[in-house]
Parts: sequence; C-alpha cells; structure tokens
Amino acid sequence: MSSRPNRFAPRAARLILSVSLPFVAVSAALADEEGEEHYDIGIWNDAGVLRTGGWDHDTQTLPVADLRVFEAHFGEDPDFPFAIDEPGIGGVAADLGLPIGATINLNLASGLRIWNGNGFDADNATSMFIDYGPESIDSLTGGSIGLLISEDYDLHPIYSIDPNSIAGSYLLEFNVAMDGFATSDSFWIAFNYGLDDEDFEASVEWVEGNLVPAPGVIGLLAMAGLASRRRRA
Repeated sequence: MSSRPNRFAPRAARLILSVSLPFVAVSAALADEEGEEHYDIGIWNDAGVLRTGGWDHDTQTLPVADLRVFEAHFGEDPDFPFAIDEPGIGGVAADLGLPIGATINLNLASGLRIWNGNGFDADNATSMFIDYGPESIDSLTGGSIGLLISEDYDLHPIYSIDPNSIAGSYLLEFNVAMDGFATSDSFWIAFNYGLDDEDFEASVEWVEGNLVPAPGVIGLLAMAGLASRRRRA
C-alpha cells in the first residue's frame, strides 16, 4: 500500500509549504507569458445562483462566464513537485455581484479519481489534500473550507498529492456555497501529475464532453446578461 504523504508529513509542514508556495504562482505566471491559457476560478452571482467562470487577474475580467473544468500541473516548480496553488479563486466582488465580507464555502463533492484512458475511476487514485490557512480537505473523507470575499480577492488554496502516486491525470469535483445564494453546479479540476501533455488534454476533453452538460437557453441568456453588465460598467 502506498504511503499518504500528508498523513506522514505533519500539518505544520504543509503550512510551512504554503508560505513558500508563491514561487509556484510565479511559475504559473511564466507559463501564461509563454502563451498557455490559464484562468482562476471566478465565482459570480447569477440572480442569486452561484456560477463559475474563468477569471483573468491580469485584465480583472471574466472572459469566460461559464467555465466548469479547470487545469493544474504539478511540478511546474521543481522545488515543490507535489504541491501547487493553482487554480486560484479570485475576482472583484462588485463586478461579480458578491457581498464583501461574505464567506464562500469550497466543498469537495466527490473523491479523487484517475484517468484510465476512457474515463475516470477511483482505482489507483491515492490521496490529495486541499489546505487554506487553518482549514483542510482530505480527498478520502471530503470536507469544506471557507474563503473570505474582499473587494478584490485572489485566494490560492494549496493542493498536494501523495508523492508515491503513479503518473496520471487526477480529477476532483467541487461546488461552492454561500449563505443567501443557491449552491453552484459542480465544477472540476484536472491535475496533471507527470502525464504526457497530449494524454492529459485528452482527459480534460473527456471531462468537458462527458461530465459538463451543454448550457441551456437560460444559461446562455445568463452569460449574455453578464457580458452586457460588464460592458456597461
């Protein structure tokens, strides 16, 4: 049986790691400069329903109003091969219709799964942790962490994987909830842990084609309304 690093690595060690991980964010920024598309998770208010889109911190905009599959790549910083702080969760509260001072709860909706070439299953999928400040989610037992909304927020939980995990594309499913709002639909983060880029992108396309429903007429109207609202701002 493979070891689970975050059970053998004390919680304090993961907190120390989280202090050091701004270097990971630098690596992600460099990847963006090289032309790789990257979006943080933008959470916005659609008439009282939380939705997820692609937030671009460079332009302070939500270029993709409806985005439910996000990507992350372990090993972008060789000093931290088993942890990453992307994708972040960010936005400008006033632009996205969120109340300053409220707490968004990031909820793990399903356990860790690994790409098998035709889909995702739990076989050989070891464990991951998501840490933010004093709170933590274990992929084996689930959980939730709270994220405080400020005027212009850029929040980066730390995702860490068992170093003994086999190379592959790993998938976690989440939703977000906030008092006074309807909980978001599920969204997914696919993590590349040493897998060939082409194979990883095939796994992401499978998630987009098989787990994410096509937006209905109401969803398309909501996205159009958001775009119109931002143009008037």
